[in-house]
Amino acid sequence: MKIKAFDDADVIVVGAGLGGSAAAVHLAECGLNVLVLDAGPEPAAAEAARPRTRLRRLLSRIGHKIGLSRPDPSYVSYFTRSSDGHGTAKPVLVRHGRGPGGSSALYAAALSRFRRVDFTRSKPGTAANPALPNDWPINYDEFANYYRCAEAMMGVRGHSDPADPDDLAQLLPPPPLGPEALVIHDALTANGLKPFRLHVAIDYHAGCAECFGYRCQSACKSDAYNHALRQAVESGLLRLRTDATIDRIEVDARGVRLRLAGTGDVLRASRLVLAAGALNTPLLLERSEDLWRETGRPAMLSRGLMFHLSEAFTVRTPVDATVVPRKWLCLRDFYDEGKISIGEIQSTGATVSTGAIMHVLRMRAVKRISRTLMPLVEFLRPAAWTAARLIGPLAIYATITEDLPHPQNMVREEGNRIVACYTPDPDLVAISTAKRAQIRAAFAPLPVRFLSEPGTPNWGHPMGTCRMGTDPATSVVDADGRLHGHPMISVADASAFPSSGGTGPSLTVIAHALRVASVIASEIGEFAEEEQRIAG
Repeated sequence: MKIKAFDDADVIVVGAGLGGSAAAVHLAECGLNVLVLDAGPEPAAAEAARPRTRLRRLLSRIGHKIGLSRPDPSYVSYFTRSSDGHGTAKPVLVRHGRGPGGSSALYAAALSRFRRVDFTRSKPGTAANPALPNDWPINYDEFANYYRCAEAMMGVRGHSDPADPDDLAQLLPPPPLGPEALVIHDALTANGLKPFRLHVAIDYHAGCAECFGYRCQSACKSDAYNHALRQAVESGLLRLRTDATIDRIEVDARGVRLRLAGTGDVLRASRLVLAAGALNTPLLLERSEDLWRETGRPAMLSRGLMFHLSEAFTVRTPVDATVVPRKWLCLRDFYDEGKISIGEIQSTGATVSTGAIMHVLRMRAVKRISRTLMPLVEFLRPAAWTAARLIGPLAIYATITEDLPHPQNMVREEGNRIVACYTPDPDLVAISTAKRAQIRAAFAPLPVRFLSEPGTPNWGHPMGTCRMGTDPATSVVDADGRLHGHPMISVADASAFPSSGGTGPSLTVIAHALRVASVIASEIGEFAEEEQRIAG
């Protein structure tokens, strides 16, 4: 079937992270003319600009905080205010990826499925702090095949959850556990729990370091670029344009137009897929006033922001914690305990280090001191270095507690910066405090030490700002990811999530994007066949 080409593409995909890459490759494999746009640089250019010495790397990470250098462009600074939008904006420095691969270039490669209950159960919140509807307009069974495709695409390893009959993932075998992992596994099992191997997209080549927080140079850790987009670009299956920032979206009878910032370029396509992430996708839609002249902006656009709440902790064992694989544990015994539960407990892949201690100090300081005094925290680095060596190389574990979508939690632009107006649900914070005893009991007799404050948001997991649903009054996109009122525009990232689930969002982002792409390919194919029939 030959499909009519539009001026620039059949489909333009904005964002080359997990969602954008998955959608783009699937659409191109269906025979569509696909153009991918990303605001970041080519990976080769980003790597060439990466500091080569330890001193330069240190300055790139912290120098801008004390006035010695510009910020590392791989970091994204955004600010938080209380959810009422008032008060002093507190800076949050989060390392989101820029360029092809997006944040998957930096992530820890954990790719777990949501459970069935995440799709079907709506948690209402409380009378004082009600949540938006958070059941999905589709069910687990409609998602299962896309989960399988996502796992195959990324080469996921691990073991199935022994307590979940729906976990039928066909996974590659993981490497054997090291001595520290075996001690913890035995302690959990002795306490009646069911630990299993975390689902990770890591091949574990010789010398693998798991590359948590930075791009893997050997493609041992699967990301959206090295396991999907790169091969498609190099083979000519689709086109990629980097350093392309979208100013706004416009629509007409033929489809969509994108106006690029700084260049004046205008690109056209019959369909548009937005996958710029839950902080950027809604802001791009907000800026695109042409979309809302007749219908007005959706009431929930940019609202319902969720992050997950995480408790970071160490578990002391008498053996070495530096042996790879460090990212091995998944514990879901507390995943579904009713109204509010701990969620998943997993290995982060990180160990107690100078950087980890500095991160904890920054997170605690931002709540207690003014923004102007924040640079002083960086002078604690020598003390953090000493502490890391005294404590020892302990592995860090974390909970992933489901956040709830409250309408007052939102993202917006203030000048040229992103501001998340967000306050953690106080009930979730209280539960996080109460559940610490449960976590300690799970790992007993091994001692547990918590590193974070109760209810700490995982700033790297933004979700929910273009939420999916059947009612335009409480959602932004429909069950297939199409923008209410503008079906030629689809959203294929975590901003479409109506709930956050009790595990990381990465695999569900890929599965959702594949599903969105399948719908678009089917619709454009039907349009092309009808056009050919009419033309005779």
